[in-house]
Amino acid sequence: MTLTDPTPTVRSTRFWLRLPSQSALYLLSTDHYPWSEVLSDLEQRPSLSAVLEAQQGAQRGRVVWQGGTLLGGFDAERDLSLAEFMRAFPRATLRLSVLETVMAQLLWQCRGSQPQTAPQPWPAAQGFLSERKFSGLVLGGEQGASVSCWQLGKPVAGTLPESGKVYILVAPQQLDLTSLVTFWSQVLAQASVQAASFPEVWRGAAAELAFEHPCLDPFAREIWLEGAWVRVQEDLDLAEVRDALLAAFSATLRKLKLPLQSLALAALQASPAWSASGAGELL
Repeated sequence: MTLTDPTPTVRSTRFWLRLPSQSALYLLSTDHYPWSEVLSDLEQRPSLSAVLEAQQGAQRGRVVWQGGTLLGGFDAERDLSLAEFMRAFPRATLRLSVLETVMAQLLWQCRGSQPQTAPQPWPAAQGFLSERKFSGLVLGGEQGASVSCWQLGKPVAGTLPESGKVYILVAPQQLDLTSLVTFWSQVLAQASVQAASFPEVWRGAAAELAFEHPCLDPFAREIWLEGAWVRVQEDLDLAEVRDALLAAFSATLRKLKLPLQSLALAALQASPAWSASGAGELL
């Protein structure tokens, strides 16, 4: 895991999300295992998506990593850098649990969101969320027993509710077409540094996917590359573009036998677009 701190920000008292049940990688006390040993262990886990939860009396906090990148820490009232987190929890019980990559990203993005009652009970709410291209977390069951992750109106991870009232946590900084195109252009530019043939292979992969994703048809010229920069017609549907660009990138990685983890994308992994674009699903 990378341990570089993002800039902390102050937030008001927040809703504490009940996470899906996961087996802990470890449960320990800093009285017996100092923070220096905990950090040393975390540095040996370069691709882990996880949450480190700290409990010290009535005080609790979380630190979140996605794909080995530190997203940040927080307690019930404010965001904390890793250094501040360790100072705030000098004698705590620590629990490290693995999360799906998209769950890690949305846990971080939604840390300041308050639950809102969906306007319809489940399963009718599913159509409502789909139509509105909802991105965030959906909570169902008693005390939010089920948690599902949503991107642009589609459930992508977690457990869907069974029935009844549901609550939503809206992920801020929703992705728009310009942000999506900029993100993938940055990814392709970095990939081209490490594999010069990446744009050309991408074009071939996109053409092969044109039946499944018509907007990738090179003759339609709705999505194309100029160098390593993605160009898109402005009237295309955002969800359609998201799925097509994700599929083309994934197919290019397979053709080049290039693991996603081998690309120097740490800065982009920490951005909201990483999860919203679907890139985190490829880890």
